[in-house]
Amino acid sequence: MNPSSFQTTIENQFDYLCKRGMEDERIDYFRHLSRISKQEVSFSDTGDYLINQFSTVDHYATDLQMFTLYGLRIGVESDLLSEALRNLTNKKRNIILLYYFLDMSDSEIATLLKVNRSTVYRHRTSGLAFIKKYMKEHAE
Repeated sequence: MNPSSFQTTIENQFDYLCKRGMEDERIDYFRHLSRISKQEVSFSDTGDYLINQFSTVDHYATDLQMFTLYGLRIGVESDLLSEALRNLTNKKRNIILLYYFLDMSDSEIATLLKVNRSTVYRHRTSGLAFIKKYMKEHAE
C-alpha cells in the first residue's frame, strides 16, 4: 500500500520538526559550554597566590619555642628569633614579648612591671636593635 500524499507530508513535517528540535538542543548545549568556558579557569593557569588560598599548613605546639611569662605561654615560630630572644636580658625579653605578642602598650607594660613608660620604651627599642643585629649576624 502506498501512503497518500497527505500522510507523506505529515511524516516529512514530523521529520523536519524532530531534526529541528535536535539541532536547537545542540546549539543550546554549545552556547551553554561557551558560557561556562568563559567563567572557568584551568587549574594550571591559576597563580600561586590563588592556589595558596586553598592550602593549609598544620601548626603544632612542638614546632614553637615556648616562653612563659606571668603564667602565660607564648609560642615563637622562628628558631632564630627565639634564639635572639633568649640572648636578651629577662627585662628586655619580657617587654618585647608583652608588647609584640600580647599587644600591650608601653603604659600597660610600665604599670605591670612598676617602671616608667620611658624605661619600657628604651628597653624595647634597645632590645629590638639587639635582635636585629643578632639575626643579621646569624642568618643563614
